[in-house]
Amino acid sequence: MDASVVLTASQDCTAKVWDMESGGCLKTLDGHGEFVRSAVFSSDGALVLTASGDRTARVWDMESCECLKTFEGHEDFVYSAVFSPDGARALTASADETAKLWDKESGECVKTLEGHRGAVCSAVFSPDGARVLTASNDRTAKVWDMESGECSKTLEGHTGAVWSAFFSPDSVRVLTASDDRTAKVWDMESGECLKTLEGHMESIGSAVFSTDGARVLTASSDRTAKVWDTESGECLKTLEGHTGTLGSAVFSTDGARVLTASGDRTAKLWDVESGECSKTFAGHGSVVCSASFPPDGARMPAASVGSTASTVSV
Repeated sequence: MDASVVLTASQDCTAKVWDMESGGCLKTLDGHGEFVRSAVFSSDGALVLTASGDRTARVWDMESCECLKTFEGHEDFVYSAVFSPDGARALTASADETAKLWDKESGECVKTLEGHRGAVCSAVFSPDGARVLTASNDRTAKVWDMESGECSKTLEGHTGAVWSAFFSPDSVRVLTASDDRTAKVWDMESGECLKTLEGHMESIGSAVFSTDGARVLTASSDRTAKVWDTESGECLKTLEGHTGTLGSAVFSTDGARVLTASGDRTAKLWDVESGECSKTFAGHGSVVCSASFPPDGARMPAASVGSTASTVSV
């Protein structure tokens, strides 16, 4: 049966691809020597990029599950890795207090972003690829010029570690998630905090905008995810059902669904309107650190568990 897929990363040292309809595991990417902290698809869905506690990031072929490239050079855990919008580069964030930019084809490090005074917990590109945004346990987020490698803005105001930072779709705002139990929306140019989202009872591990920027999604150690109105800061929905800490939560491209990753060793698919869980992905041997959807319009190899893979648009 042709179906959409989701991707998870786990402390069991693997990433897994799941059939969204059946909840069955289709593929396991196995090769890292330590926990896999994050896993994302390339824009065309043909590749997966993973970040690991073994100090490396790896590029995998989705069809064969073969590791095509290993990025080596960080001196400590790699917490996150993402592809650039044009797919030519990769960006990693590490506990060694740096983020690194890599050439995807050669595997060479082309730039190191230095300036944080603590672990860099996440790093992402702006939608146009011109800037990089990093989050650190030094309680700040930083905006960097991608070409020069210079820091152009430091966002200060959180009273705890900043676990993640995310650009709005128009790059006008920045969203941060912190150990201080809040998420903050910032004006990118002025560096001013526009809104503080308060309501979680424990640390917020991740925060992302919806595709249209109208909503924010947060994931917390309090075992819930929350959907917020970006402008008003009002909590619109609380997603409850996990029995462990939530490491991440993401919207589907159309904003109708949410995918969460938890310390209870599962990922869950939720209907945003009803707040109900429609699918649980269970099979990892340890904490699920992150979960992601394929990009909109990507062509993914999809098949029922144990059958021959085919290609389907999702």
